[in-house]
Amino acid sequence: MLPNISALWFIDCPDPAAELRAGAYIDPAATTDFMERAFTDAELTPIGTSDLAAAVDGADNRVFVAHYGRLAVLAGTSLRTADPHEMTSYLTDLGVGHTWALISVDPGADIGGFARWEGGEVQRAFFGTSSTISVDVGLPYPFEGPFWAGGHPQRSPNQPLALPFHPGALADAANHAWFGFGFHETDPVVDPALLPVTVYRIGPDDGRDGFVESSVPLHVPTTAREPELAAATAVPAAAETPPAPTEGFGEYQTEPIETVPAAAPAAAEERTPGPLSRFFGFRGRL
Repeated sequence: MLPNISALWFIDCPDPAAELRAGAYIDPAATTDFMERAFTDAELTPIGTSDLAAAVDGADNRVFVAHYGRLAVLAGTSLRTADPHEMTSYLTDLGVGHTWALISVDPGADIGGFARWEGGEVQRAFFGTSSTISVDVGLPYPFEGPFWAGGHPQRSPNQPLALPFHPGALADAANHAWFGFGFHETDPVVDPALLPVTVYRIGPDDGRDGFVESSVPLHVPTTAREPELAAATAVPAAAETPPAPTEGFGEYQTEPIETVPAAAPAAAEERTPGPLSRFFGFRGRL
């Protein structure tokens, strides 16, 4: 079963998976500012802390957000899209990170895909259903090879025109290649259940603010499963600089994401609701 998830990643480090493995902790002030810039005109209410794994199957009016310093993420089912090009101007306007990555899987609509931007331009994007391709831009990444070679066939023998893989499975593989885990994995290199996020409600109170199903500490993990994570995040209370990436995690290798120079800031202009916010009625930029 494919995960029901969409995640936007904002990257300013060469290896995001190593950054997360070294120890991810939230910068509260940067996270609040990040969320307010992402949803400029929406009614935002922080309702608690949780973990990134809890974003799977989350309610449409919930957004899971975290700013880890050189890496930030927005996640939630309401961020789904079938065309990454419609998000380019929004991501450019937000101005966070030099590299952006989108993972979007909607099992109910049989749609999945991923995209990656460098320097404000889409470098690779692939979206489709179990039998059709709607977006195919750029050259495939190495992690795509086994999928195109038939290594991950769909379980749909009654579809003679089915693709050799489901685009949603490829999207989850992209998340693993770049961030060390897939939302559908059972044994990830980076455990998304150990990545803290702040949960926001978008819009009016729905009476379910108390239903935050799982949570992890914002700063210092207490689990004994990841001693190196606890050591990496045990910083003094006054420190605000995120830990530097730790190199060398066994034989696992992730694909480095090259950081490109930031573009000169554009002149301030009035921000208008984006396509996703109009669809869900949030009046924000997504």
